[in-house]
Amino acid sequence: MHVDTLPLIVKLAGFLLAILPLMIDNLRSGRATNGNNLILLLGGLAMLILDRAMGWSDRSLLASGGWIIAGMAILLVVHRMIGVPSGVAKTLMALLPWFTVANYLVVITAGLLITALTGFVTRRDAPVVPSLMVAGVFILAL
Repeated sequence: MHVDTLPLIVKLAGFLLAILPLMIDNLRSGRATNGNNLILLLGGLAMLILDRAMGWSDRSLLASGGWIIAGMAILLVVHRMIGVPSGVAKTLMALLPWFTVANYLVVITAGLLITALTGFVTRRDAPVVPSLMVAGVFILAL
């Protein structure tokens, strides 16, 4: 195994393990529970620390923390202003530690667009988490 692929494999496996309970629950019940969102958030925070400790990333933990706090504040305001469902807002917050600002915006845009298109085509509410997971895996694999 090439040394440069190890961080990619570890991060992708961690992301899939962290988001899988949320995705299964979302597909079964249409909900995004607090416990599953917490698993995703804590997994992302652990991955940030692992990235830094192993030297796989040069991102500062302080800068990453600032990004996460600012992102959560913005999402809380948006949630209140436009009425995004609470479970979706918490899932969007739980995804913050996994991505840089630019990658996060791509994941969220692609995931929500896929969800909207799926809902439009099927003429019913579409679950958000599977689309966000597909977009997240695609961005992490780049």
